[in-house]
Amino acid sequence: MPRYKGQLEQSVELAIFQTRLAAVLNEMRRNRLFKLKDLAKHVGVSNTYMTKIMRGQANISLSLLYSFCRELDVTVVDLIGLRADDSTEMPKGAFTQLKNPDESTT
Repeated sequence: MPRYKGQLEQSVELAIFQTRLAAVLNEMRRNRLFKLKDLAKHVGVSNTYMTKIMRGQANISLSLLYSFCRELDVTVVDLIGLRADDSTEMPKGAFTQLKNPDESTT
């Protein structure tokens, strides 16, 4: 983990994290053919807040992160990668663990 030198570094790293998470969530949502409003309903947030999450403009709680994992049937590592640090790379494995959208869930 990087050592933080001040508030600016923290806010930049948080923005990178939020952007990476938003990109992965959007990709997983589309691959599973979820509508934005349906995913929002399933994880228990408003459509407005879900839009902010998907744009990388919201800082989500751990319980909401868990709700996304449960609803999308993925691990936290699939969403955020092995390290939640200053890396700008997309999480490895996030796009390879996706379910086939043609599979029916019961």
